[in-house]
Amino acid sequence: MELSFSLLAPLLLLSNFFLPKAAIALQFHQAEGEPHLLARTRTKIFHPPTGLCIVRNRLTDPLTLGPCDESDSWNYTPQDFLTVKGTYYCLQAVGPHHPAKLSINCVPSNSAWHILSSYGKTYFSTVLEDGTKVCLDINGDDTVTTNPCNGGGIAANDSQWFKFVQEPRVGAN
Repeated sequence: MELSFSLLAPLLLLSNFFLPKAAIALQFHQAEGEPHLLARTRTKIFHPPTGLCIVRNRLTDPLTLGPCDESDSWNYTPQDFLTVKGTYYCLQAVGPHHPAKLSINCVPSNSAWHILSSYGKTYFSTVLEDGTKVCLDINGDDTVTTNPCNGGGIAANDSQWFKFVQEPRVGAN
C-alpha cells in the first residue's frame, strides 16, 4: 500500500519534532541533492613550512610528512593525547632526537601533548619521564621526531610548527 504525499507530510512534520536539528537538516539537504553541505570534518596535523601533513604507513614505520589527502584524521582528547581517529593509537615521544611513534600504551608521560602558541604558530610539547620537555619536530628526511623545544621562534621555516587543519569529508567518519 502506497501512502500519498498528503498523508505522509503530517507524519514527516511530526517525526521532525522529535529529531535533532542536524537530522532534519540532513534530510532536507539529501532531499535537495546536496549532502555535502553537512559533511563531517577530518582533523589533520599540518606542517605549514612544508605544506604537508603527518602520515603513517604501518604501525612499525616511523611517521612522516606527506600529502594531506593521505593523512589520518586525528583527535585531541581531554587527556591531551593525540590519537588516530577510529583507532587506539596515540602519538608518543620516545626521547630527544628520536622518531615519534604510535602506541596503544598511552600514558601522560610522553603521550600527553600540550599545545603551545607563539607568534601565531602552534607547537605540540610533551614532558618525558625524566622531566625533559620535547616538541614535535621533523628531521631532514621529513620523519616526525621529537626534539628539545626551540622556544617557538618566529622564523617562517620553523620545523617545530604544526597546527590542526579541518578538511571536509563526505560519508562516515
